[in-house]
Amino acid sequence: MKAVIVTNAGQNIGGGHLSRCFALSQALEAQGTACSWILNEGASHQAESLGIKDKIYLGDIFGPEALKSAAGYRFAVVDSYLAPEGFLRDISKAQKLVMIDDLYSKSAATYADAVINYGIGASRGLYGQGRCDYLLGPGYALLRREFWTLEPEERDYVLFAPGAADVADTAPGMARWWGADRPALVIALGPFVSAPRLEAVREISLGRGNIEIRHDAGDFPLLLSRARLVICTASVTAYEALAMEKRAAVFSVAPNQGAFGEKLTRMGVALDLGEWKDIGYHDICSALSYEPDAHSLKGLVKKDGALLCARRLLELFGGCSD
Repeated sequence: MKAVIVTNAGQNIGGGHLSRCFALSQALEAQGTACSWILNEGASHQAESLGIKDKIYLGDIFGPEALKSAAGYRFAVVDSYLAPEGFLRDISKAQKLVMIDDLYSKSAATYADAVINYGIGASRGLYGQGRCDYLLGPGYALLRREFWTLEPEERDYVLFAPGAADVADTAPGMARWWGADRPALVIALGPFVSAPRLEAVREISLGRGNIEIRHDAGDFPLLLSRARLVICTASVTAYEALAMEKRAAVFSVAPNQGAFGEKLTRMGVALDLGEWKDIGYHDICSALSYEPDAHSLKGLVKKDGALLCARRLLELFGGCSD
């Protein structure tokens, strides 16, 4: 059996869609299903960094050429907020369609054969009527293979992870706020942060012995697993921190992230700092003393949920043989 994955990433999109698709591809391949990729040109940096092999880059990943390239696969996985309804309709006619969705998209319920929404509190009822199977909740969290067997430690540093693109340019402010009396800080900047922006953060941090800047860190899972506190966007990285049962503080840089952060605070499993534009020095200080409810955090997000997703999809679509 073979699958094709259609997704996008880039400086204005971020890297979350590609990251969670990559986790699913690793799990599918572990079950004997090869994956090919259709990506936008802007995704190339992250795709190369992840080591994705069987891929094509298109100017329009939802156009006729994409549909032609997706033909002949047992199923297609689509993960994008930008996918037009016409594309989803057409690709669903050619093969089974899996959609990774966290917005309760009407198109997902209409065209998909399976929907993956690993959001905490994800509910079948919010999709309305639909013909598909639903893989819902953090038991299906799409975390990369490095996390599946990784055990958390606690070392004396704070990890700041503002996303693959740092779309709100948060790192300079974080570096300025971080005083010499604070513990060590590792600022992990993603693959879409440009060289000029990277240099600007390094210049602000120059001579600050307790700040380390990492760019496109290949050992990011290990960095996260060892941090005493993770401060990150309310996105894929937050799920990684929850899976590692880390003390975490999350902030929002996109409209769809705010409700997630608020939910985590109500559950007692992470501190919601709110929108980055409204955050100040004292908010960052409050994160340093935050303690989650250990009972609520325990086992909330499944580290190897991607494997569960892959197994379920293969059950739905006919096993591992071509």
